[in-house]
Amino acid sequence: MIISEEERRNNQLNQDNLIQALRLLRECGYVILEAVLPSDWIEEMHSAYNEEVQKQFVEAKPTGHGGISAPLCMPFLDPLVIENPFAMQILKQAMGDDIFSYFPYGSNTAWPGCGIQHIHRDTGHLFPDEPHVLPISLAVVNIALVDFTEENGATEVWPASHLITDLQHNDKKSLEERAIQLPSTRTIMPAGSVVVRDMRCWHRGMPNQTQEIRSMLALVYFRRFHHLPDNAETFRKIIPLKVWEQMPPQSQKIYRYNLPENVD
Repeated sequence: MIISEEERRNNQLNQDNLIQALRLLRECGYVILEAVLPSDWIEEMHSAYNEEVQKQFVEAKPTGHGGISAPLCMPFLDPLVIENPFAMQILKQAMGDDIFSYFPYGSNTAWPGCGIQHIHRDTGHLFPDEPHVLPISLAVVNIALVDFTEENGATEVWPASHLITDLQHNDKKSLEERAIQLPSTRTIMPAGSVVVRDMRCWHRGMPNQTQEIRSMLALVYFRRFHHLPDNAETFRKIIPLKVWEQMPPQSQKIYRYNLPENVD
C-alpha cells in the first residue's frame, strides 16, 4: 500500500486505507505499508543496526539467514519501533487493544551469499485438527532498514496461505510440495516500509546476491490470551529500571510482562 503525505505527517492511516489494510491482512495474510518511516530516521537505525551486528559477530560473519536481538538502548527502544503508530492502528483493530509483546525483539538478516530458506510458517493454527480458520492472534511487524529487492533477498510469501488448515506448520516436505502448486510473491519494498504479517502465512528467505546485508527489524505481538499461567515465563527478560522509565506508557503496556527490575 502507498499512503499519502498527510497520513505520514499524522502517523495514522485514513479510514479507507485502514479498512484496506485490515482486509489485506485478513485475506492475504500480510500488508505492506511502503516507505512510511522518515528516511533520516531509517538511516540512523540502519547505522545503529550495522554497528550492533559488528559487535555481535566479531570473529565470523554468518552466511545464511539470521539476525540479532535488540539491545536495551536507543534507538532500538524508539517508540517508532516498539509502538509503530501504523502497525498499532492495524493490530489493535485486528487483535484488540490489549496486545502485548516480549523483549528483546529480534531481526531478520539475509547475509551476502546466503541460500534459500525452507518454506515455513512461524506458528501453526491454534486448533490444527479443525477446518475452521480463527482470527489472527499472533502477528509479526517487520521494519525494512534497506530497500528490499530480488537481488538482496526480498522475502518470498504465499498470499492467503494462512487460511490453509490441513498442513501442520512444521511439516516441511508437505509445505514444499503444496507451495509448488500455489502462487507466491516477493516483498519488494523501499527502506522504511512496515509489514504486518499473520504468523501463519507461509514464507521463506531468499538468496542475497549483493555484498551488503539485507536487514529488517522483527517484533512479535500477541493477543492477550496467549499469556496464560503455564507459559507466563516464555521469553521473559527483566528490563533494567532505568530503561523501563524511558519507555512511554504504551511501550510499557506492550512490554508489561517483561517486568522492570526491583518490581515484584
